[in-house]
Amino acid sequence: MFELLSFPLLATGLGLGLLHAFDADHIMAVSALASDDKKTKAITRYASMWAVGHGSVLLLMGCVAILFGLAFPKALSLWAEFFVGLMLIALGFYSLWSLHKQRLQIKIHSHGDIHHAHYVVKESNNHDHRPLFVGVAHGAAGSAPALALLPAINQQSAASTLLYLVIFSLGVLSSMTIFGTLLAYAQKGMGRIHTHLVDTFRAGISIATILLGFYWISA
Repeated sequence: MFELLSFPLLATGLGLGLLHAFDADHIMAVSALASDDKKTKAITRYASMWAVGHGSVLLLMGCVAILFGLAFPKALSLWAEFFVGLMLIALGFYSLWSLHKQRLQIKIHSHGDIHHAHYVVKESNNHDHRPLFVGVAHGAAGSAPALALLPAINQQSAASTLLYLVIFSLGVLSSMTIFGTLLAYAQKGMGRIHTHLVDTFRAGISIATILLGFYWISA
């Protein structure tokens, strides 16, 4: 049984996880990754895979802290932050390059005197592990909110500590999955208005991701 006093801390962990998912670098990275695709399920999967990568690193770090009493080296965390900046820049340029390839095309059909257009979308790669790796990098770089309460939780039990990290990660997963779904529907809605509106949105996300990456490195 978990101690009664642990539940306020666990609730705090859930709240921190729900908010942590919406950090600017997380949102921009997932948006840049998912902007290539137009399918709702695929975009939601991108966001969920990012959260799984993020959570797996936190759980690993938590287990190391519990079993060996070792803290994540600050220098390594700073290098991870620097890598996140480089990663954001790379993701932004990749998204622009993908946009340049014009994955969304218009195919014109004619049936007698009737002409209409179909939007042809390139099939997504179900084995794309980029979101998972990006989530791992973010988990290593942005672990402070998740690990801040570990000393207080450790005074109760190792099980409470692990449960706290699991709940924090579930909070991140929930928020990011919701964000991915909303992003998919937003792009679908823009696509119904005009194809170029989707392309403009993708270009804006890509440029913003690049700028955030440079800011991340400089900061």
